[in-house]
Amino acid sequence: MVSTRSEHLNLEITVATHQDLPQLNALYAQMDDLPLLADGKIEEIFNQINQIPNYKIYLVWLEEKAVGTFSLLYVPTMMHPGFHQFAVLDAVSVASAYRSQGIGKTMIRTALKLSAEAGCYKVTLSSNLSRDRAHTFYKSLGFEQHGWSFSLKVVPEI
Repeated sequence: MVSTRSEHLNLEITVATHQDLPQLNALYAQMDDLPLLADGKIEEIFNQINQIPNYKIYLVWLEEKAVGTFSLLYVPTMMHPGFHQFAVLDAVSVASAYRSQGIGKTMIRTALKLSAEAGCYKVTLSSNLSRDRAHTFYKSLGFEQHGWSFSLKVVPEI
């Protein structure tokens, strides 16, 4: 558990467990106004994530209510002499009713602190091109656009 304070909020940040899956599911669905994942599917994905070393999902609590989430994956690398690990920050989401209150800022600062403590030399994230407010938010916290991000959708073989 990571307890932290924002300028005016007393937040608790914990590593998500199986008991937290309903809260995670709701936060993820709110991010893009999508339907909830089936209980079996979210549990299957959560179990897969738990098999990956150095990959954790965090939940942010305000007065015992889950109000945000983010994931961190620490990735080893041989590309930079002296620096052998970087962090991928993913699935950053604050419940819509709690946005613009400093929760996201506290979440990102906590993710940066955890990454530094883990020995990471950088934190990367990806954000959909349509999320202008998110881009402004990340830039306000010191993130810079670095290069281009590319993706290609593939159809899984069944």
